[in-house]
Amino acid sequence: MAGRSEFSASARGVSNCSTQSYLCRGDSHVFPSSPVLKARINEMDWQGQKHAEMLMQIFLVFSAVAAFGAGYLMHDFRLMMLIYAGGVVLTALVTVPNWPYFNRHPLKWLDPSEAEKHPKPQVSNITSSSSSKKKASKNK
Repeated sequence: MAGRSEFSASARGVSNCSTQSYLCRGDSHVFPSSPVLKARINEMDWQGQKHAEMLMQIFLVFSAVAAFGAGYLMHDFRLMMLIYAGGVVLTALVTVPNWPYFNRHPLKWLDPSEAEKHPKPQVSNITSSSSSKKKASKNK
């Protein structure tokens, strides 16, 4: 019954982080709260994501060309698929894990106390001013 009540609380959007073994980020439960995993989890920075995607595309294209060339020269479709599958596995091993190489440009976030000092910028109503300019230009 305890599992069912936890599920119903999460289904209603109620966050109960103290009883569940998850690290809370807002109302969503994201990562397990194991101290080993907390120490190893670092988010990849923007340049790291861009670099990982570029490496992924290069590795996949290279493995596709190599697989096609080998399959064509050897007249062996199975060999072609095995070479391409090996390229996909190699690509996943290089780009999927969060290697320290991908975390060389970390983002610097404001401390919560510093964020409270600076008010959020207010969104101005741009549509009313732009529509009045359009009407004025049509009347000329």
